[in-house]
Amino acid sequence: MLSLLGAVVCEIWPPPWAWGATLQSGLSRGGVLAAVVWLAYPEVRRMPTWLWSMLLAVLVVVAIRPRTVFFAVPIIIALAILRPRIGQRR
Repeated sequence: MLSLLGAVVCEIWPPPWAWGATLQSGLSRGGVLAAVVWLAYPEVRRMPTWLWSMLLAVLVVVAIRPRTVFFAVPIIIALAILRPRIGQRR
């Protein structure tokens, strides 16, 4: 929340530096990202560990070959939706 406050302060009183707009942009984006993570935290805690490791693997592959993001993201979404439900009967 402090980063959003910093972005508002930079909007009202722009810093005299050449990179003031960059600072304001970074503060506003970081603040919005922090707010979204804060709101989604209970759901994130319930994610299975195998999905976290799969996300890490996908991030590594996408960092090496950026064009694979078009294939990797739908596969991760499908794995998250179609995972086996242990302990539930049909």
